Amino acid sequence: MSDSTTARRGYHHGDLRARLVHEGLELLAEAGVSGFSVAKVAARAHVSSAAPYRHFPDRESLLAACATVVVGRLADRMAEAADAAGDDPVERLAATAGAYARYVAEGRVGMELLFAPGFHEPRFRDLHEGTRKFFDTLLPLVVAASGSDEFAGAMDLLEAHVSLAHGYATVLIQGSYPTAGRRPEDLTAPATEAARNLITGERLRHAAPPAAL
Repeated sequence: MSDSTTARRGYHHGDLRARLVHEGLELLAEAGVSGFSVAKVAARAHVSSAAPYRHFPDRESLLAACATVVVGRLADRMAEAADAAGDDPVERLAATAGAYARYVAEGRVGMELLFAPGFHEPRFRDLHEGTRKFFDTLLPLVVAASGSDEFAGAMDLLEAHVSLAHGYATVLIQGSYPTAGRRPEDLTAPATEAARNLITGERLRHAAPPAAL
């Protein structure tokens, strides 16, 4: 009996749904969201093109299941990085940028997947809950590090912080900068340092006295 035959039988009688999500994540890492399809995931899992539809009614459902895993892992990675950084609020938040950039560089997906068109529908409840966990993890760190008593200031820092972290990963993935030989883990330190500078600048801005008239 061939390995592929064993695999096909195992997936049918085992947890095919989990296998499809696993293969979907692998496909996303290789081809990104634009290259994602149910047929490609099925081929990778060694099942028929119709088999995934027993668990996922359409492409968006399978993609949302993958996105739910991504957002959960991102939240966990950032929480772990913050805890490892110690007690200083600036260092705790800065560390999440390094963790985010490394994860996205490894898996080639991040925030853009969480807000893909159509995911606002109520049927994607698991993804919505995962996204809420992501922000519940990040927002208290932003508030603590912002140095601002205004919620709007914290939200501005949150947007800038995630954009910075995502940008570091994106330029490595797309080859926009001369990054030959750089690995995803090489992003951790520079992304953390850039975030530290951003946060420190925001704290100084909010702490500065108003300009004299």
